[in-house]
Amino acid sequence: MLGGWIVDHFSWRWIFLINPLLALPTMWIAYRLVPESRDPEAKPGLDWRGTILVLAGLGGLAYGLIALPSSGWRDPIVLASLLGGAVLLAGFLFVERASAAPMLPLGLFQSRTFSAVNLLTLLLYAALGTIWFFLPFALIQVHGYPATLAGVVSLPFTILMVALSRWAGGLLDRYGARLPLIVGPTIAAFGIALTGIFVPNGAYWQFLVAITILGLGMVISVAPLTTAVIDAVPAHQTGIASGINNAVASVANLLAVAAFGAVAILILNRLLDGQLQSQILSAGVKHAIAAARGQLVIEPALTNLQGDDRATAALILRRSLAESIKWVMLMAAVIALSGAAAATLIPRPNKDHGQRNP
Repeated sequence: MLGGWIVDHFSWRWIFLINPLLALPTMWIAYRLVPESRDPEAKPGLDWRGTILVLAGLGGLAYGLIALPSSGWRDPIVLASLLGGAVLLAGFLFVERASAAPMLPLGLFQSRTFSAVNLLTLLLYAALGTIWFFLPFALIQVHGYPATLAGVVSLPFTILMVALSRWAGGLLDRYGARLPLIVGPTIAAFGIALTGIFVPNGAYWQFLVAITILGLGMVISVAPLTTAVIDAVPAHQTGIASGINNAVASVANLLAVAAFGAVAILILNRLLDGQLQSQILSAGVKHAIAAARGQLVIEPALTNLQGDDRATAALILRRSLAESIKWVMLMAAVIALSGAAAATLIPRPNKDHGQRNP
């Protein structure tokens, strides 16, 4: 809500100045209240080779996926970006295996719990990143809501995360991590699927309900997920374990937005091509539809149209965009549900005997 109001009332210059100021209270709390900790077994040095390889690899994959809808698979830059990114990431794993001070200690993944929880994180946060990226397009471009209301729709999610975190911690104490990490992503997947179903014709209150369900699923998931990651490794490695899990969530968002953005554009282009072939339309409407290919924003394609032609083109573009976003969100729901399936790989509590996993 605050973000939408700021976008409506301030220039981007002020937004860029305000954002760093909002981080100052967090920095002060961390400095004053968070105790210092060190890993006595940590080796000195920075993993520069690993840093450069993972940065270039992820950048190559992201660029290739983003450029794919407009350039196609046969474009040499797209192919070089995708293949090069994959090769660089493979090189990153090779370097980490041999490094004396790796930024990603691969030995941590020998823990079944650690591996399963990070797989769950990758899938769940990929789905979450997808819905947060596409929901504003659905609300603003398809339904015509202002930016403020597009921001307000996430308010139930935030309220639930703040209000029920302690309750979620109680679930962890009572049932262990495995059951909440199965139930939570399943509920989140249901909320994402509902959001997708509501995209073409849903009312605003229906989006609020769907996001509330998503928020409930994430509340149940987040505390057990963090605790399971930390408990899966020796005490002196909890910092690196938490850092890896946070990095997995960030990478999931990056790749999901790039990949599902490409999928959405491909679906949209196919739908628009079908409209051009199946309907008798004026030259102006056809030109607007052709101009909208590869775009998630409708208004620029309608600039030169007036009257009935504008209304016809706007209806076609909104329906096509809504259908594209709907299918992407349904795919994201399947990804989130796959995260729940990954949680079944976590050992049952009676097998852990309350101890950290080796």
